[in-house]
Amino acid sequence: MDEKDSKQRNIDFSEALKNGDIMAYNELYGLYYSKLCNYILKLSNNRSLAEDLAQETFMKLWEKRQQINSELSIANYLFKICHNQFLQNIRKQKKERAFLDEIKSAVFYELSFGGESKFSRIDQIKKLIGKLPPKCKEAFMLSKYDMLKYQEVAYKMGISKKTVEAHISKALHFLRENAHLFFVLLAHGLALPYIS
Repeated sequence: MDEKDSKQRNIDFSEALKNGDIMAYNELYGLYYSKLCNYILKLSNNRSLAEDLAQETFMKLWEKRQQINSELSIANYLFKICHNQFLQNIRKQKKERAFLDEIKSAVFYELSFGGESKFSRIDQIKKLIGKLPPKCKEAFMLSKYDMLKYQEVAYKMGISKKTVEAHISKALHFLRENAHLFFVLLAHGLALPYIS
């Protein structure tokens, strides 16, 4: 395919997507899904993440189809979206790790230098986690107490991995908002007390 044909095909795809053409979308998916997966796999060495981000890339493409510039390469546009999704995922993981590290430090300080008794804190944690919605609480406990991976939690609960991520994110947001009470999120390295 020469450059002129490639440009025309790019314009055709762009216009078809702007018009909501599902067949063009499916064709692009078939052409680029595995390439995007391989790209993210090389960056992350995580097949599940690669598949998730490739799917999210196509969702973003569909959401932003009206903004596609037909003069630009669809392939480049897809890889740029995919790369941005990867960077966004890294930032999210860093925030979560920083929050958990902050909590661990607070726990260590509390347990080492006093303040309220350990058992009083555990009661506060139980009350705070008990305020989470039932499915959110279940996903959080399976992930942070039973130490299951998100995929395992999804299987056990009969929901998608994305839904598990949403539940955990909601729980962490709630706990972060109420951090003055939440001193023992010992999910990574320390034991979380069982909360019924």
